[in-house]
Amino acid sequence: MKTVRIRVNGREIEARGGEMLAGALLRAGFKVLRRSPTGAPRSLFCGMGTCFECLVKVNGQWVRSCITPVREGMEVEVEED
Repeated sequence: MKTVRIRVNGREIEARGGEMLAGALLRAGFKVLRRSPTGAPRSLFCGMGTCFECLVKVNGQWVRSCITPVREGMEVEVEED
């Protein structure tokens, strides 16, 4: 599988081309993807796009990371712990 490079909070990481973004983020050590309005940490939950817990910003747009394939050059923003 082809390796691609994406930037997460300004840090470059490698991912497997075509894999879901949530998997690449978790493998790179990003456990918290966003925070709820009360500040509670949120991450991958359902893994199939129904719960919206894994929302992250990609190139300025909110996406569900569990159903978003990784593409070369993505700029991703997560709320780190």
